[in-house]
Amino acid sequence: MKTNNSIVFFEYIKTRTEAKWEIIDPNDIFGPSIQPGSKWKPGLTEKMLHAFEQEIGYTFPEPLCNFYRTMNGLDRPYPHLDEDNNIITCNAFYSYPEDLNKIRSQIEWIYAATGITSAISKARNISRIFPIWGHRFIMIDEPEHPILSMFGNDIIFYGFTLGDTFLKDFLGTHGKRQYNEPVVPFWYPGWRKNPKMPKYKRNKGVMTKWIQKMKKQVILRKRALG
Repeated sequence: MKTNNSIVFFEYIKTRTEAKWEIIDPNDIFGPSIQPGSKWKPGLTEKMLHAFEQEIGYTFPEPLCNFYRTMNGLDRPYPHLDEDNNIITCNAFYSYPEDLNKIRSQIEWIYAATGITSAISKARNISRIFPIWGHRFIMIDEPEHPILSMFGNDIIFYGFTLGDTFLKDFLGTHGKRQYNEPVVPFWYPGWRKNPKMPKYKRNKGVMTKWIQKMKKQVILRKRALG
């Protein structure tokens, strides 16, 4: 199905992920954070969605609205060890109203780590941010509403759209990095501003010459044997 941010697309994501989570692969990177057999909780009504927006303080963009209209977190948390090795429960996705305080604290954490406040964000026209799951944040005020991975002041580009990020994280559609990542003022400078990775240089040392010599000997032996 073509990636978009419609309710139909999120219904497709809901069906596919629930089917995938019937049996969780222990080697799956998301295995520990999603319990086997997890199901999505019903989406929010328009009244609940409006109340959610009122609590956060701004109107959600359409992709975020359609996501929450379709699903509102998972029906079961996962066990997790805290810093003191105590077992606590966590939710892989933020749901309303259960995770409202956690959503607020995640936003405040990123603001504090990057030296701004909501007032500074508004004054400087810096896009507001909202956590979807883990450290994946949607850019509220940016065109297409790209997704950044934000851990304190460690911020990287992650997905062009919310739908694209869902496919990438939960349905295994990881692709090659695309070098047209958008600039998100203040939050992300774009790939061209980031340091380039050093180009791979083929090893031309002694080992390579030895391997070439061995290959040549193998070829000569095969020819001699007919």
